Amino acid sequence: MTSAATTATTVRPTKPKPKFTPARFAQYVMMAVVLFFSVGPLVWVVINAIRPETEIAAYPPKMLPQQVTGEHFAALFGLYDFGTYLVNSFAVSIVATTLALVLGTLAAYAMARFDLRIIRAMGELSLVAYLIPPILVLVPVTQILFGSGLGDNRVALAVLYTATLLPFALWILRPYFSGIAIDIEEAAMIDRCTRFGAFLRVVLPQAVPGLVSTGIFTFNAAWSEYLFASTVMTTTSKLPANAAIFLLMGHMGTGSWGLLMAAAVTLVAPVVILFIFAQRWLISGIGEGSVK
Repeated sequence: MTSAATTATTVRPTKPKPKFTPARFAQYVMMAVVLFFSVGPLVWVVINAIRPETEIAAYPPKMLPQQVTGEHFAALFGLYDFGTYLVNSFAVSIVATTLALVLGTLAAYAMARFDLRIIRAMGELSLVAYLIPPILVLVPVTQILFGSGLGDNRVALAVLYTATLLPFALWILRPYFSGIAIDIEEAAMIDRCTRFGAFLRVVLPQAVPGLVSTGIFTFNAAWSEYLFASTVMTTTSKLPANAAIFLLMGHMGTGSWGLLMAAAVTLVAPVVILFIFAQRWLISGIGEGSVK
């Protein structure tokens, strides 16, 4: 006896292959040009970091290294103790990024959910403060820190980074919280969930892509900051790695470009690795938190 309901085979529609047109070819050419000018210098830095000093000084220069060496990295971490500066950079950047994310998340949620004049005024004032060039506030900030006994202090430097990066985190996170439907949050509160509980269980999971992207760019800004680090920190052993390169250049003069290239690769590597591992969070679905 045959069943009345028959299993129907699902036919998946095939995606049409993109047609090769002059406009598409022009797009590929433009992408290749942009990629060359953006990635080309970084590739050249990496090549010079792993080739001997004689090849770097050779003229005309060759694109590919004839001999690969790690002597520049060995001298960087052995003779110049560059690992100490990297630890300082990691400590200051992680603390500043964490504080900026926590405070920026709470402030952005308040701006998105509570329509109060004082909150709007504080948000707009923070944006104005962020637009002021850092060089204009360098002298008064330095005087305040050294006058209060907080000069040459890594904790004070991390707090200073937090203050400068907090407006950026606030205004990047605010659209994410504004785009989250308030109905889901109210449904959670109807189910006997407090507002803070709904914020943790419903709102934050949906804002994960925004938190990750904001954290990456905040960490990059703190990691690559030079102006305040080179001015506030006076002890050599407390310098972040980005400011310690200046000391490295002072020691070597123009005699070892390979050592400078090795230091540049070492500074860029953590940020590149962070972007690679955070890709899946950047493209994750916005509604995943509400489903959970």
